[in-house]
Amino acid sequence: MVKAQIIDFNEADGYAVTDADLVVNKLKIDGQYSSNLFFRGLSGERLNVILEHGTDRPDSDIIFCGNEEELRESGTMNALEYAFEYSNPALAVYDGSKLTPGDSYQSRRFIEPEKKIEALVAVYLLRG
Repeated sequence: MVKAQIIDFNEADGYAVTDADLVVNKLKIDGQYSSNLFFRGLSGERLNVILEHGTDRPDSDIIFCGNEEELRESGTMNALEYAFEYSNPALAVYDGSKLTPGDSYQSRRFIEPEKKIEALVAVYLLRG
């Protein structure tokens, strides 16, 4: 079962250590990292829904998320930038082997919609 953890972004300096580095390093430390992860920025206000259903939109089989390369892109609305649009930012991390490409840019469909929770790797509340 996934439990929400906190990542403190005050440790990032934007150069030697970026926000994306903090997320990837946390996943590596916890033994959850793979190159096939997808990241979704969202509101931490939906934390209970995410932890119960595996997504903040349980009525939909589609989520909008990006891979690690997209997470590291600056100047685009990546998952981290999107999360920080909320007053209580959060980041959900998904196992890409349980998702398939959707019909539009950065959309992914759950392969087994009834098992969305199994696709969820980690949830982080973002501070700093």
